[in-house]
Amino acid sequence: MKRFSSDTIHRFYSVSLSYEKADTKIRGKFSFFPELVESFCEKIKQVTDTKVFILSTCNRTELYTHTSDINSVIELFCEEIGVSSEEFTSYINIYNGYDALTHFLRVSAGLESQILGDFEIISQVKTWFKRFKKYQATDAFLERLINTGIQTSKKIKSSTAISNGATSMSYAAVHYILNNCNDLSNKNITLVGTGKIGRNTCENLVKHIKEPKVTLINRTISKAKDIADSLNLNVKEYSGLKEQLNQSDIVIVATGASQPVITKKDLISEKPVLLIDLSVPVNISLDLKEYDHVTLLNVDDLSRTINHTLEARNKEIPKAESIVREMQEEFILWFENRKYVPVIYAFKSDLDRIKEYQIKTLKKDQINVSQEETQLSDRIVQKITNRLADYLIKNPEKAEDTIGLFKEMFQLEVSK
Repeated sequence: MKRFSSDTIHRFYSVSLSYEKADTKIRGKFSFFPELVESFCEKIKQVTDTKVFILSTCNRTELYTHTSDINSVIELFCEEIGVSSEEFTSYINIYNGYDALTHFLRVSAGLESQILGDFEIISQVKTWFKRFKKYQATDAFLERLINTGIQTSKKIKSSTAISNGATSMSYAAVHYILNNCNDLSNKNITLVGTGKIGRNTCENLVKHIKEPKVTLINRTISKAKDIADSLNLNVKEYSGLKEQLNQSDIVIVATGASQPVITKKDLISEKPVLLIDLSVPVNISLDLKEYDHVTLLNVDDLSRTINHTLEARNKEIPKAESIVREMQEEFILWFENRKYVPVIYAFKSDLDRIKEYQIKTLKKDQINVSQEETQLSDRIVQKITNRLADYLIKNPEKAEDTIGLFKEMFQLEVSK
């Protein structure tokens, strides 16, 4: 792979805390919540020449940053979520430069997910990036990287069988239910939380169970009603969660709460109940496992139950990794070509100045210039500019001499 000389790529880091080193409890401790984004962005602006976005999901928390001071970024992150940096660094992997690029693209493609080929990850990447872009914490490099991740994910899904069928945590929950529960049409199923994972869980329940008895509960009841209406499900107010819990045979929780929404004191019924927690940090208190009539599963438990059924997808990994390499090379080519932008922009500006001067001269001579003729002039300027850009990109070995010649010939003032 061709390597460019700029140090920008060597200032790109990905800091990864994932299921590979940390279990659900530990991952929950280091989770980053949307309400922290604005405050963190204000702090990160104090670190010189640093841009960042964070991805926080049920199986990983990752920092992607352009910086010359990675230690300060990590310190600010730990300060924001209230943990010690020493403990955090004991669970993380830090990737730099080309390794960081590769890691991000693998994450985006679901190759690093607990469930191979997880199709939910790329939408989470897009959502988290938008949150940081809103507060001007990102840059063109990171935005292009996100777009490359999206294209990588799409290409792998369309060109390989690695994501055939459902491969998400929401499907893993339904997969477990289908294989371990009987008479599902008569089971009372409650789903708490109607975000992306909650919606996908609902769709999978409806798809795989004939006329399921599902009740949705969400803090914002209008969101629950929208999903319930489209799938013909029931809805209850959030205040009725405890009552609904004690009437249920299966309860699935997929909220973004920082504390458990179901605790030991909430469960009064002694009938057998399956509790599935799709949240990180945990939203169902772990001490519920002490009850003999309770089966409690979290995302780590679910990934173990389904991964053995996905062995055929492992054969698709080489194809997917080939696409990752291809898309990484495209990204690097884009980045290399950015170094030509200042001189191309300066050249176009000079042509525009010449064009405007000539039009003004014609008008002084009382020669009418039509709108069509002005538009034609604009197109000619763009065509000539494109010729220069195309030449520089296709002839990188001659680029330095060509740029020097154009600077001298047109007396170009090139800014960074």
